[in-house]
Amino acid sequence: MLPRLRMGLALVLGGFLVACAPRLTGAVTVTDVRAALPALPAERLRVLVMGDQGTGTEVQRRVAAAMREVCAREGCDLGVGLGDHFYPAGPKDASSPLFRERFADVYGPLGVPFLMVPGNHDESWLVGGDGADARGAEVQVAYSALNAQWVMPGRSYRAPVGALAEFFAVDTTPLAAYLPGLRPAERPGGAWDAAQRAWLAGAVRGSGARWRLVLGHHPLFSNGKHGDAGRYDNLPLTFQKGGAVRDLYGAACGVADMILSGHVHALEVFAPQPGCAGTWTAVSGAAGEVGGGPVSARPAAFAAFGQPGFLRLEITPDTLTVWAYTVAEDGVVTARQAARLRKG
Repeated sequence: MLPRLRMGLALVLGGFLVACAPRLTGAVTVTDVRAALPALPAERLRVLVMGDQGTGTEVQRRVAAAMREVCAREGCDLGVGLGDHFYPAGPKDASSPLFRERFADVYGPLGVPFLMVPGNHDESWLVGGDGADARGAEVQVAYSALNAQWVMPGRSYRAPVGALAEFFAVDTTPLAAYLPGLRPAERPGGAWDAAQRAWLAGAVRGSGARWRLVLGHHPLFSNGKHGDAGRYDNLPLTFQKGGAVRDLYGAACGVADMILSGHVHALEVFAPQPGCAGTWTAVSGAAGEVGGGPVSARPAAFAAFGQPGFLRLEITPDTLTVWAYTVAEDGVVTARQAARLRKG
């Protein structure tokens, strides 16, 4: 979260931002980019799911060690990084040593590719976490050409794994930035917002995969301090509240099997809720940063607050099982089955 930046500052800066912001011209589209993945198992896919990991702290290293332990014992084929790969702010250049220090050195030993989406800290402009500069996401797209383990061919993309599963990655940060985005067309309700929403709706509905999963940084539902999309942080200005995030995910509700997100520094799993019938949602944002306890009481299939950890999916043609792992200060890992989805 943006530390203690209240939005009187946004009001003061608003006119300046509009005056100096680079503008998009012409038609705005989101290209249907498909990630190139190595051959992955077609009958049983095992997926690590982490978010908000990029602190460079002992917590990040401890959770990464737990991932290596779990993968050595139970197997992992693919990873997912749900944003905030760097704190307090993302690199400004693809050659930055931060990519090595916060990603390659830490997760390279796992030996699996990671599908990456950007978070608000990755797209920082004036203050770490303000989410106002999408060029930070473009730097991460550029890095994917330098390290095959970091899979991010675009800010929005799809990643099919045979006929078993398909992942749909979106950039939610411009839709819930704490400051007005530098590019007006990418602000909530703008042309880029509409284009990404249209792309997601068409891509998910057109997929022939057995399981369809959406990846984004900001959550649709959460009992944590940021709350639900449309009401984030009880902030005063409409563009900050995440209504556009809610609308983006709404394009996939009832069609996607699960929406995975971070942002809240906890682990949460929700059965389909009013407002997104037919689709499970999960939060995995505790791989490097740990937040406080819950602030609301939406019924959850699983929740762990105040503990670092990660999720792991086991996907077969008939079932999608969500496992939650919490990691104690001494490195002891506790595993719990959080949910099991079945296909008829």
